[in-house]
Amino acid sequence: MVGTADQRAFRRALSTVPGFVYRNGLRLTLVSVLWALASLPLVTIGPATLGAYVAIRDLRSDRNRLDADHVRRVLRRNGAASALFSGVPVVFGAIAVAYGLTALERGSVAGEVVALVAGYVALYVALALIPTYVALADGDDPVDAFGYGVRWLVRHPTAALAMGLLTVAILAVTVLLTVAFALTFAGVAFSLQISVVEAVNGRERGTAAPSVVAH
Repeated sequence: MVGTADQRAFRRALSTVPGFVYRNGLRLTLVSVLWALASLPLVTIGPATLGAYVAIRDLRSDRNRLDADHVRRVLRRNGAASALFSGVPVVFGAIAVAYGLTALERGSVAGEVVALVAGYVALYVALALIPTYVALADGDDPVDAFGYGVRWLVRHPTAALAMGLLTVAILAVTVLLTVAFALTFAGVAFSLQISVVEAVNGRERGTAAPSVVAH
């Protein structure tokens, strides 16, 4: 029952993304470019992503505008936590790759086990960070936000996995189109992620996801 309801919420969220992107194309392009530039040092991907989430949620709200002051306030509150959280899947992913390569070279069963466990943790945390960043964008306490993200993933694994796969697909397409990555990836991918989280949350509360308003 829950899985079916989540699938309906996911499809409903997915259907709203093209219209939202079309109506807010220029502003989402600005968000994407600023995200790409802010992420260049790599260690700033977390705060850059949080800032993009705040901006897109502002566009999805009744205000339907980019609010730089709001972005700065949220980053002052949760920017450091977002940087820390974003490093967790990277660290475990690096461990998985390192032990996986070593296991292939030496035929080590223990290395394979470590690689698999580390890879699973990296994937799990990466998926949990999507609802976590939505909560951080709302100004929630970092510990509470991460706990919420983990609980959201546990309750909605199908929606989370589908959202992750679509994000990877968007990444692959935009990277292949080179310049399109900087112009569109963050705006499209993060709009999708936020829309899905809001739609699933709206289903749980028995309400519709927040309406998308455009000037």
